[in-house]
Amino acid sequence: MRAGGWQNTVGIDLSRRRLGVIGLGGLGRPVATIGLAFGMDVVAWSEHLDPDDARAAGVTPVGKEELLETSDVVTVHLKLSERSTGLIGRDELARMKPTALLVNTSRGPIVDEDALLEALHAGTIGGAGLDVFATEPLPADHPLRSAPRTVLTPHLGYVTEGTYAVFFTEAVEDVAAWAAGAPIRELEA
Repeated sequence: MRAGGWQNTVGIDLSRRRLGVIGLGGLGRPVATIGLAFGMDVVAWSEHLDPDDARAAGVTPVGKEELLETSDVVTVHLKLSERSTGLIGRDELARMKPTALLVNTSRGPIVDEDALLEALHAGTIGGAGLDVFATEPLPADHPLRSAPRTVLTPHLGYVTEGTYAVFFTEAVEDVAAWAAGAPIRELEA
């Protein structure tokens, strides 16, 4: 639009498409609900997924391979850990449909960026939407910045007034509790 263009692409409908949610927790569940609201067939996988809990949310529990092979959109919602680092690599990307979209708003290192770049340049997946990266801020010369079929945002998912209100309120509470000799929200070693 800014360059004067108008309707030069054709989008996809979400209704009757499959949304694969990796991690059906605090963020994955609301995303699944949005997919259901758009009429999507929603499936989910994680190592510790409770199948009954998934079904109660209107989501079909499936294996990781089935999720990757059958989903039109794969969205990642996991905590970063040794177990999740590199969880989406060459093999997983190769299982995805050539039209499938990968969305990662969780943590950058969960997706192998080199493998993702290869898939994007080879056209073996339809595209990627990324809000998180292995290195943040993403360097100006990083190859993802010029990769085809990508939508990139600068880790904005948590940058809201509501989230900052919680952060700042809890920080003040933490300092006051520590000063009073009764720390709260202590980190485990």
